[in-house]
Amino acid sequence: MTGLESGASLTLLNSDGDALSVSGNGAFTFATAIAGGSSYSVTVGAQPSGQNCRVSNGTGSNVSANVTSVRVSCAGAPEFAYVAQSFSDNIGIYKIDVSTGALSSVGTVAAGASPFSIAVHPSKRFLYVANTGDGTISIYAINQTTGALAQIGTDLPTGRYPQSIAVDPAGNVVYAANALDNTVSVFAVDQGSGALAAIAGSPFSTVTSPVGVTVHPGGKFVYIASQIDNTITKYAIDQGSGAVLAAGATSVPAGSSPTFVTLDAAGETMYVTGTKVTTFAIDSATGDLAQIGAPLTPNGTSSRVRVHPAGKFAYIPDGLGRTLSGYAVAPGSGVLSPLPDAPLATDNAPLDIAFNASGKFLVTANWNDDSISAYSINQKTGVLSSVGSVVNLDTRPRAIVTVQLPLSPT
Repeated sequence: MTGLESGASLTLLNSDGDALSVSGNGAFTFATAIAGGSSYSVTVGAQPSGQNCRVSNGTGSNVSANVTSVRVSCAGAPEFAYVAQSFSDNIGIYKIDVSTGALSSVGTVAAGASPFSIAVHPSKRFLYVANTGDGTISIYAINQTTGALAQIGTDLPTGRYPQSIAVDPAGNVVYAANALDNTVSVFAVDQGSGALAAIAGSPFSTVTSPVGVTVHPGGKFVYIASQIDNTITKYAIDQGSGAVLAAGATSVPAGSSPTFVTLDAAGETMYVTGTKVTTFAIDSATGDLAQIGAPLTPNGTSSRVRVHPAGKFAYIPDGLGRTLSGYAVAPGSGVLSPLPDAPLATDNAPLDIAFNASGKFLVTANWNDDSISAYSINQKTGVLSSVGSVVNLDTRPRAIVTVQLPLSPT
């Protein structure tokens, strides 16, 4: 066994019967001996998280001695970063080295005018981009080997200036918040092709200047930030159609100019970023919000809060400066407290950030530098260190997402 990450384990099967759990590199031995003259077939029964393990020399027949030639090698599944490059009207595609965090360009694909926000389908097969310049959504299929993007159909119209886009957890519905129309467009997803179709009644009237939209992990509620009303509003979702229901909608104050809405993975805590960051507890049954503590004032002008996959840390980029602030996340409450080294000096104007699947690396989209930067994350302290990888982009990267592709067959 080679390449298995520390703390990981996988299950090997011999002839689909004898199972062996392996949790370290080196030699391994099945518990059940093979009868003389018989055959064997070693396969992977269960892959380790985030890795793809392959068997070589795994079959044989007419066995007359101990078999020592079976080899199992493990490697990380391929990961890519996708960047909305607003002034170039395209999406940049970058491969992430899962060992070092380094980035390499794979190419670009055309988008609509001024791509502004990106959402990934839960299956990792499709990508959706909101284009503010022409009021459209671009739809792409993700090549499951190369990470390349292929556009599906033509761009679909939304309302004016769709500033935010989100997909429900089941992957059935896409929401786009139209900032200049005071509406949200709702599209049904074809699970086979990824294509979108506007549902009956779309677009739906919402708050004034809806700029941020996100869906609760439970799939029952959608939250929309109003930059003019200075509120965050909860709407129930029709479980049949995905429609946004005005009846029973509730709004709470969310500071000045709330723009970005982030939920933790469990759907228990919400962070709303405007001139400050306001934290809310989420009632899992009703979806209602209750503010926790005083608003946080990060360094400079902040962008979206991003919570580390392990849930222990959160990071906020300074959209108009050269810093990235890190925070510890209090267990239970989700309250943020600054990490000792924060804020970290970064490249110019990081507007958005994303983590790779393992949470070992963080990448930033830097508006003024037309670049991406990569940082390693200390898994115990949350402290960031540059990995020295800055990739020059087309102009004005506005949003960034990362995707770990499904593991390929063994």
